[in-house]
Amino acid sequence: MGNSDILNILIKQIAQNDAGAFAKFYDLFYIKLYRFSSYFLKSDELCQEVVSDVFLSIWQTRARLPGIENVEAYLYTSTRHRALYYLNQMSQKNNVALGDIPIGIVAKNENPEEIVLNEELRHEIEKSIKELPERCRLIFLMAKEEGLKYREIAEILSISEKTVNAQMVTAIKRIGETLKKYLSFFF
Repeated sequence: MGNSDILNILIKQIAQNDAGAFAKFYDLFYIKLYRFSSYFLKSDELCQEVVSDVFLSIWQTRARLPGIENVEAYLYTSTRHRALYYLNQMSQKNNVALGDIPIGIVAKNENPEEIVLNEELRHEIEKSIKELPERCRLIFLMAKEEGLKYREIAEILSISEKTVNAQMVTAIKRIGETLKKYLSFFF
């Protein structure tokens, strides 16, 4: 049984008021939605509140859940809308903390020199991601951190797949240019 089959079973059970299925559904998506909300909000408390609001809404409208074509995209879209609502309420539209998200680079560190070089390289990558335009950075992190497909990103952000693709090309090109400059010091 694949993940989509399990998700479909959970959705049907939730629609029939199964609190245990809802708890599994919650566990399946909480971290993803929390991390996604952190792209928009700086505060851990606000991220928790946004995700809680989304899940509360899902539970309150659970009977309609089986009618949603792409539940995962629906969750991300709901989280985005709720986070933006909170930003509007707080009048802090320009305080998006996308650059504060750690980029999980795993490197095999065998000696102190490699440790320093890997840390510097990680820092340069994070710096180049922070320097991307806001929308470009968001799309890049959604694709690379969350593993979302371009189609899903387009649906969540209400933009075309071509726009997502163009933004990814821009992001990869800019990050590549930064790394090329950095690596030219060593090679």
